[in-house]
Amino acid sequence: MATVRDFLNGFNEGKWLRITHMLLNAVAATAGIFFLIAGIADLYNVYEVFGGKTLPILYILIGGLVTFISLVGIIGSAKESQYIFGTYSGLLALLVIIQIIGLMVIWLRPLDIEDKFSNVWEKLYEDDQDTIKYIEKDLKCCGFKSPVDMPVPAHCSVKKHYGFTTGCLEPLEHQWNTRRQSILWVGFAMVSAQIVALLMGAELVRRFRRTREGYQRVPGQAEGSPLLRG
Repeated sequence: MATVRDFLNGFNEGKWLRITHMLLNAVAATAGIFFLIAGIADLYNVYEVFGGKTLPILYILIGGLVTFISLVGIIGSAKESQYIFGTYSGLLALLVIIQIIGLMVIWLRPLDIEDKFSNVWEKLYEDDQDTIKYIEKDLKCCGFKSPVDMPVPAHCSVKKHYGFTTGCLEPLEHQWNTRRQSILWVGFAMVSAQIVALLMGAELVRRFRRTREGYQRVPGQAEGSPLLRG
């Protein structure tokens, strides 16, 4: 049965393995930049009051780390440096562990968030009714659990105001759970890609080391890495 190493050995003396690894890290760096932008945008999102600042800050931190580590991987591939790759592999392994822990926390987090949302809505009702108006218009709802539960304006279910006859709790919970599921799927995809990058990086380090040892054993060998030969 073919092993991972047997499959990787088919990559034309490492040339295409190195190029594939660089492309994979380029995609990861792009995803990291996207996470950075999404995190910054979420900090100023009106719905941030329900989810708190934890997720946006997590987006920013993960996005920054993914972008930085991916760039290190690209430099390591370009320079064929086992030392840069050693740093890259260590940082990426640590990042994978952190992300797995984060995904487990999100997965195990209770789905029943009604009490938390109720407290936030009550505070908004007392201090910031303009935000409630925005949410009601955006989600096409009226009041929290029902049109008579802290609505803004008081008769927002009446057609001359908004005419919405359902409360906002259900669409808020749906929005939250959809976002939670998206984070889990994206996180799973990123971790899977990073594990593949780790395996490819380890194989590249092995080949870099073997190539360097070959140069040391054969004096006067022509310059140029066999990794670049077609």
